Amino acid sequence: MSVFLQHPALLGLLALAGLPLLAHLLARAKPPVYRFSNVEFLRKVVRLTSRFKRPKDWLLLALRTLALLALASAFLGPLLLSENAPLPGEKRTIVCLIDRSGSMAASAGGTSRFDAATAMAAELLESADPERANVVWIDSRPDAVFPEPGPNLDFLVSELGRVRVSSEANAIDAAFELALRQFAHSEGRRELHVFSDFQASAWEKAAPAVPDSVQVRFVPVGAGAVPNVCVASLVPLPAAPVAGRDLVVQCRLDNHSPEPRHLDLTLDAGGSRQSQPLDLPANGSAEASFRVRCGAAGLLPLTAGVDGDAFTADDQRHAVVRVRESLKMAIAGKQESPAASTLQRVAASLPWLDTVPAGGLNPPPACDLLAVVDWDGTAAHALREAASGSTAVIVFPRSMSEQSLNQLFGIDGGSPTSAGLETNDDGWEASPDSDVPAFRLFDSGEFGNPLGGRFRERARLSAAAPVLARFSDGAPAILRDRELPLLVANLSLDPAKSTWPTQSIFVPAMAEILLDLLPDHATENFEAPPGEPAIWIDPLAAGDPVFHGGDGEPLPLVSAPSGESTQWQSATPVELGLHPWSLSGQTVHYTAVNFPESESALTSMAEPPALSDGRRLEARNPTAALDAGLPLWPWLIALALLFLLAESLIAQPSLRPARS
Repeated sequence: MSVFLQHPALLGLLALAGLPLLAHLLARAKPPVYRFSNVEFLRKVVRLTSRFKRPKDWLLLALRTLALLALASAFLGPLLLSENAPLPGEKRTIVCLIDRSGSMAASAGGTSRFDAATAMAAELLESADPERANVVWIDSRPDAVFPEPGPNLDFLVSELGRVRVSSEANAIDAAFELALRQFAHSEGRRELHVFSDFQASAWEKAAPAVPDSVQVRFVPVGAGAVPNVCVASLVPLPAAPVAGRDLVVQCRLDNHSPEPRHLDLTLDAGGSRQSQPLDLPANGSAEASFRVRCGAAGLLPLTAGVDGDAFTADDQRHAVVRVRESLKMAIAGKQESPAASTLQRVAASLPWLDTVPAGGLNPPPACDLLAVVDWDGTAAHALREAASGSTAVIVFPRSMSEQSLNQLFGIDGGSPTSAGLETNDDGWEASPDSDVPAFRLFDSGEFGNPLGGRFRERARLSAAAPVLARFSDGAPAILRDRELPLLVANLSLDPAKSTWPTQSIFVPAMAEILLDLLPDHATENFEAPPGEPAIWIDPLAAGDPVFHGGDGEPLPLVSAPSGESTQWQSATPVELGLHPWSLSGQTVHYTAVNFPESESALTSMAEPPALSDGRRLEARNPTAALDAGLPLWPWLIALALLFLLAESLIAQPSLRPARS
């Protein structure tokens, strides 16, 4: 800390502190009264009391000197300053970097963290009164109020009162880069004030690079933890269901609090509601699965939510699936073979699966699913080309060469000789590997092994692709391409050579395998991140759609041609919720905007992060109040009065009895 004098020209006033000493030296003492008849004694007393003399009362002299010294110092206008404080008159540029990400909406005592941050920033700008200032927001796309710092502080203060917290994640590094660019043309002192809750999950790995020429101060708001429960995930399986088929919706709740919670999780599927009670452990998670029957083809909106949580922004999560009409499956190979008959039986058992004539494989037939039975290795390139399009391909081999299998999976080399078949009178058992999406429905074990049964015949296969299931001796049972919807099922469908087709689990297992194999690009994108515009591509360019915001009111749209289709985009970012698009009164699309999962843990860091060079700044600087300068003149005047009061008490003559 240091002391700065606002009026150094008045330093001469300090000489007044010598007046008490001078008064003591020159003052005449009042002679005592004596009654004498001869005046010679009076002349002698006058001569003795008129000489220059040294003071006799050092305490009174000190008090009077200190009083005048304190009074004279008050006229110098001294200021007590911290080490980082700007000097009066020094050019000063302040940039306020304010966090407006989703976690800043948390409140304590009725005031949100964001409102507290903006109030503190406004107070800083008004008290510091810098020559130039600016405000930069920390969110998914950091931006600044002004292109560069400016002198209009009143506008910045009004903007701080107008802007509201967002539901976005934060881009910390990008925000610091933008804030530091604000000082590119600044002169004098440069100050960066960071206002944030310093959410641990977002800031613990942050290490912003700030040059030494910029003074940085972290200002924490809403320190501590706010208990919160969030709907962390909502996953429909499969992503593109078909009419008449059950849809499994998996939900996960996260409990970000030190206390266990008991809540009811509700799923709304197109107006049909289901609920499940969940017990969440402290700082833990719980999952729930709902089964929804898909009715007619079309869009099916899904919303999972909980009640009774103080922080409501993440209490709901939305998803949308498009329920498809029946799938078309072509069965290629020997139509009279037992394997083909088994697949026909599967199609007849599934109301959403129809069969179409296959024809040849050059070119492959137009269909959603192409099943090749008793494959001998022919047309490997054609099958791979079909999988690279919009057709899912499943191959049941009988006997093929290693070269043909490699070609099917896009691998060069391999022996051209047929690998042949393997047989086992007792049969092999097969089971899926762990965490295979196609068999997720069977993870609980309630329905048994989806590949239950014994296989007495199989093709000799090498592991040319990722293995999804294995036989009991480790040989690959199911292979799937890494990129394409292409699967090789080394599982005999002939009831004479396998008991699997006769098991009750067979049809459900085949249904899951076929649905999981559908290409991912067959599904639409129904999600938009918070802070981004909603987008819908109209493949038919059928007219002008209407997009409804969170309050149900239409929002303005902009369009751009995209080939034969039209891309529509909302003119402004969309808020949290499920927003429908409609054409001629019919809903044709949804945009789901969900709260970022990363913003749900409302625990702040114990101390702000260190800078990239290892500097760690104090969150609460004890000298922060001295940055603007603490005036000392009131204290000096009070001290002078105190000295004078003490002097008057000491100088008061004691009461003595009068002499006669």
